[in-house]
Amino acid sequence: MEKAKIDGLQMFSFIFLFQFGSLIVTGLGLEVKQNNWIAVLVVSGINILLILMIYGPIYNRFPNLTLTGIFLENTGKIVGTVLSIIYNFYFILIAGFILRDTGDNIIKYLLPETPIEVVLLMGVLLISYSCFLGIEVFARVAQLLFFIMITLGIMGNFLVFASGIVDPIHLLPILEDGLFPLIKAVFPSIISYSEMVVFFMILPYLNKPQNGVRIGTLSVLFSGLAVSWTFALTIAVLGVYGTELADLPLLNTAQKINVGDFFQRMDPIVILTLFIGLFVKLNIFFYAGVVGMAELFKKQKHQPFILPAAIMIFVIAIVSVENEIEKKELFKEKLPLFIELPILIIIPCILLVIIAIRGKWQKRKHLQPYSKGSMKDE
Repeated sequence: MEKAKIDGLQMFSFIFLFQFGSLIVTGLGLEVKQNNWIAVLVVSGINILLILMIYGPIYNRFPNLTLTGIFLENTGKIVGTVLSIIYNFYFILIAGFILRDTGDNIIKYLLPETPIEVVLLMGVLLISYSCFLGIEVFARVAQLLFFIMITLGIMGNFLVFASGIVDPIHLLPILEDGLFPLIKAVFPSIISYSEMVVFFMILPYLNKPQNGVRIGTLSVLFSGLAVSWTFALTIAVLGVYGTELADLPLLNTAQKINVGDFFQRMDPIVILTLFIGLFVKLNIFFYAGVVGMAELFKKQKHQPFILPAAIMIFVIAIVSVENEIEKKELFKEKLPLFIELPILIIIPCILLVIIAIRGKWQKRKHLQPYSKGSMKDE
């Protein structure tokens, strides 16, 4: 691990932008129509429970260790090494998927004539340079981006309301089919957006470890509220069917802005917001994979592992699915159930049980009275 420290606001910015980038692009819960904004609240609430019940207790027990260190400490060298390799590959895999998704969006909305390979290469170079500079520099950038996103959000909301295009009637009826269809629709997303496990690779840099769980909880809460409000506003502008038909509903909402025939089509606000979230999320997964590789090889500096990690995510991004139907099947069905369910929920639960058992055993051993033999020796 590099010798670096980040403060609470910077960690809050990390997690807020990470969660915002995860939720805002996907159109989470569109199957539940006008209840989409409620689906976001459900997912965020369950993520908070996961932090408080699983990730938080693990972190509080080992606040100065990364996930690799926690595995090696509690599951032994062989099992810990295997689990660390699995998680590091998962971080790199997700980074590759995010890079491809970001590249596709850039081609679609900004640079339609540019080859995808060029866009992906530029993305790899950007995150590699960010990783090379270290977590402190990236944390300062994330803090700046957080304030930029908040400013853009306030500006965008003001322009939407000033345009007079908001119709709250589109949000009705609320939960007309009950809670079950909503829970069924968001179940895979609950797994996919429980990606807070990646922050085990960054939280050891927090300058006040005792605040880690509170910062994580508050950032997930506020990011969930922000995304829920954004989706509710989008539906109120576009209606249910307009939202379902849009590739990026928030962009379609911005295109309807018209204040005095002067402020019109504020697409850059949405595009910039989109790429801020994706950039931070991509960087965090990439950095986690690089640091994990350095720890496995017991190296103090992570920079030598940037190149192999960059090559891996570039290859993953190139070979990722292009067809929208295949992409939906992968990210909505296969990836959550077959990869992310064990990695993000099942294994952390088992790890928490192991930590609890070892803690009780060590406490009992520590409190065990001296034997008669040992008293005689004394």
